[in-house]
Amino acid sequence: MSVSSKGFSLLEVLVAFVVMGLVVGVILQLFGSSMRGVALSDEYSFAVQVAESRLAAVGNEVPVEEGSVSGEEQGSGYRWEVTMQPVELLEKQEEIPIPSQLYRVEVVVSWKTGEKPREFHLSSLRFGEKK
Repeated sequence: MSVSSKGFSLLEVLVAFVVMGLVVGVILQLFGSSMRGVALSDEYSFAVQVAESRLAAVGNEVPVEEGSVSGEEQGSGYRWEVTMQPVELLEKQEEIPIPSQLYRVEVVVSWKTGEKPREFHLSSLRFGEKK
């Protein structure tokens, strides 16, 4: 006479719960890391906007001359610094009478994510008055 078993044994149920727990854990971990990636992407997008706006101000609100200007976006924790350095020309290029001086303009935006410092750099060239 054979005994037919109907249903699952306790061991089979426990194994199923362990497998399900591992799968749910992996899914939650993937979801959490993707959310951190989205948040970091938003931070860098804002930093790019700050850097582009500061670069656009050079030559309009900020005169193009050797030196640096810095500040902070109100209430955001994003600090920026604009540095302008004259570009040295080759001897042959200096012989050409140009009434302007070429400057390398670099914008650095810095902020913190938790305790980790982050930075974004943007640079361009601008013409200013020759001194």
